[in-house]
Amino acid sequence: MSSLPEVVVRVLGPVDVIGAARPFRRAWCLELVVYLALHPTGASAGAWTTALWPDQLPPAATRFSTASEARRALGCASDGSDLLPRGVGRLRLAASVTTDWVRFQALAAAHGAGAAEARASALELVRGPLLAGSRSVDWAVLEGLHAEMERSIVQLAIDVADHRLARGDGRGAELAIRRGLLVSPYDERLYRLLFLAADLQGNPAGVESAMGDLVRLVSGETAQQPHASEGSPVDPADWVHPETMAAYRSLSRRPRPSAPAGRRQRVG
Repeated sequence: MSSLPEVVVRVLGPVDVIGAARPFRRAWCLELVVYLALHPTGASAGAWTTALWPDQLPPAATRFSTASEARRALGCASDGSDLLPRGVGRLRLAASVTTDWVRFQALAAAHGAGAAEARASALELVRGPLLAGSRSVDWAVLEGLHAEMERSIVQLAIDVADHRLARGDGRGAELAIRRGLLVSPYDERLYRLLFLAADLQGNPAGVESAMGDLVRLVSGETAQQPHASEGSPVDPADWVHPETMAAYRSLSRRPRPSAPAGRRQRVG
């Protein structure tokens, strides 16, 4: 039987560690703990050093001191053993060190009675962009882990929002959608659901606000009233997917201007 969690490494937002014996005074020590926490079977010295320093491997003394300081910062388990045991050529965290990603996966997979509440609780673990503040995230991208986490969170946000919309809970759907947008702000599927959530709440301004946020994001405009370089207002149809535009038009109460000939539309 595995030990109960004593330390939680949080990666679904700004990176931090809950339950460590003391703060991580050296940035690379935290990076090492994050890497090992997301590799529960452990990692060879070559693997974790290459992940942390992909451009140029540091001297052996630096690698040794990084592991030693990470061990001291994590501290000991309740039985007195190191949470980062010493190893020859390979490091592996104790079983009582876990991540919010592991917790997310368990809650997202819930079935039966209480599943809706568990899945909503999984989304509450998402606090911001994945691995935010980390110095070294290339390994997570190259290994496909970053994409896997993003895909899982967005899909759960969509599923929870659909469930809540079907039950007339526009506010609950909006909250779920916004968790997904924290990790995937360009995903237009989430915006289409956000339009529906705002409309269900009787909030036409919310529909307009959501479209405005999306257009500013994809067009790079930052002004409250974005304008194209030639001075004419930015038209959402020039920037968003046709499906998104259709969803917006079906709910928007704003008068529609006649479309100029030759308008370009975003593809994909």
